[in-house]
Amino acid sequence: MKNKELIYLDTAATTPCTNEVINAMISYFADHYGNASSSHVMGRRARIAIQEATRHISKLINCSPSEIIYTAGATESNNLVVLGCAEPGNNIIISPIDHKSVLASAEEIKARGVEVRRMNVDATGRIDIDHLARLIDSSTKLISLSYVNSEIGTYQSLASVRKAMKTCNALLHIDASQALGKLPIDVRRSGIDCASFSAHKVGGPKGIGALYISLQSWRRFRPITFGGGQSALRSGTLPTPLIVGFGAAAKFMAKQNLRSAWKSAIAKRRLILDIFREQGIQYELNSPTTHSAPYILNLSIPGVRSETLISCLSGVCISSGSACNSQNLSPSHVITGIGYSADRAECAIRISYNADIDVIELRAGVEAIASTLKLLIKLTKEHL
Repeated sequence: MKNKELIYLDTAATTPCTNEVINAMISYFADHYGNASSSHVMGRRARIAIQEATRHISKLINCSPSEIIYTAGATESNNLVVLGCAEPGNNIIISPIDHKSVLASAEEIKARGVEVRRMNVDATGRIDIDHLARLIDSSTKLISLSYVNSEIGTYQSLASVRKAMKTCNALLHIDASQALGKLPIDVRRSGIDCASFSAHKVGGPKGIGALYISLQSWRRFRPITFGGGQSALRSGTLPTPLIVGFGAAAKFMAKQNLRSAWKSAIAKRRLILDIFREQGIQYELNSPTTHSAPYILNLSIPGVRSETLISCLSGVCISSGSACNSQNLSPSHVITGIGYSADRAECAIRISYNADIDVIELRAGVEAIASTLKLLIKLTKEHL
């Protein structure tokens, strides 16, 4: 259901549940509410529903259902990987512009005696593969990176990363929360050992995510939560309705033509920039023109702080970066991490959208942003 009063251009933060997802979940809230760990008939019904949902999710990324662990979202999945695989005397390698759930958990294990190494990235956010190869040694236990960066949209070459890892026994983990449904994900073919996902980024419900860990890699992890033992690595009652919703979203995604959607998103991105130019808005592009998922567009408007613009937009929803960092007043670590100034980072906005967004709605939203920008720029000049 669409909110008729708002134009939503922040799908990198979250997406609405599709009707298919809502309909699939309803009966598991109201009627089939049994605990999947129970042995009675309602428990068995819940367990069967979870197994069916898991089948759709595992098929989408080409893994075995037994390699899926349910979590509260990609943040928990990332924490489980980083906190669960390294010990003092080991090292892990991360990207400095990735999600705070990886960066913060890396700082935690650093305090426990694990060395944290940071790979270099270039001005587009792409990993310096030669530098990565030099960082790897026999004590490296994990290499973690975002497949698609949540703020600027840069995607990484997994084949190149794997090539750099050919002489080591480290695990490769990807945060795929922004990539699912946008780029093909085949964990077996790509040599991915672990991958994190969030349902709410792809039309599913909030509060449910998944962590793929290959069967060969399970023994290299230890759990960080304990209790009922629903999974060897993660305890807690399984939220049947949310898992069913995630499965319904995965089933829907499996039917989508990713190539066609990608081309449509490129056209939408081009339209946004054309409108800014038509309206005379000066901008600095932070998202790269190549190796970038076209569903995320990040740019800076010189002289206009992003938070000022966002607070003045009453009918359009955009962001200044990752929703997880929205209460942090410091400049985006992603924009500064690729070499731009703090001033440019403070003026950065992220416009994100699905490929099937209505062109008329998109144009209206971008024109409203441009109109607000022109007013703010005029007021700024008048007060100089």
